[in-house]
Amino acid sequence: MAELASRRGSIDLDVIHVGDCLDWLPKLPDGCSTLVIADPPYNLGPSFGNERDWRRSADWLPWCIRWLNESKRVLADDGNLFVYGIHHYLCYLQVELYRLGMHYQRQIIWYYENGFATQRSLATHYEPILWFSKTKRYCFREIREPYKSTERLRHRITKNGRLWTPHPDGRRAGDVWRFPTLAGQRFKDERVAHPTQKPRALTDRIVGHFSRPGDLVVVPFAGSGTECVSARALGRRYWGVELNPQYAALAASRLASTQVDIESLLGPEP
Repeated sequence: MAELASRRGSIDLDVIHVGDCLDWLPKLPDGCSTLVIADPPYNLGPSFGNERDWRRSADWLPWCIRWLNESKRVLADDGNLFVYGIHHYLCYLQVELYRLGMHYQRQIIWYYENGFATQRSLATHYEPILWFSKTKRYCFREIREPYKSTERLRHRITKNGRLWTPHPDGRRAGDVWRFPTLAGQRFKDERVAHPTQKPRALTDRIVGHFSRPGDLVVVPFAGSGTECVSARALGRRYWGVELNPQYAALAASRLASTQVDIESLLGPEP
């Protein structure tokens, strides 16, 4: 922890810079962050109010390679990189991360029942999220979820000839994460004016289980600020960049009203 703090030097923390992440990321020192969460344009549009409309562009992958290189550079040796995407193009980034020498951990499936339908195709109910680490030693705290059947737990269960005792925190989570999108009336209190806002439940899981309290979370595409909000609420430091000034202002407003959740300040397992 002290070593990470020393690597940060005199950089401003707990801030979202307005501009291009390729201009701002080089200002960060090497190995200063435990967690980078990247939610880049999916190369399917929209323009997010910017001049550039990434829509099936041949320039998208070379551009991604540049910020992926920077993301690897700023990660500490036990650091994690999470990249949101869509199945059309995320596979290209997975190949590039292999080429960069990053260590593949898992492709997480973010599954949501409240998806959307398109003409002459299957309805969309998931988005993939890449999880890579910088080395084989990475920061992680076990994730537990409620057991599916509480009725079954009322009875004695024998596994491999031994009495099985359920874990008090539930079953170990897998690589399919079930979090609804922020569509519909029931999410009106959380939803803000951003077309691809991620749910706090999702970003809280990433920040809370793949970094430690006090660690720096780097967010190259801050958007509405949800990853930064999670970092602040869970006692992490954050550093973000957002190209659109309106979204940066929206994120700043959300952060100003975010309080630290003291009960969440638990460090990951080694």
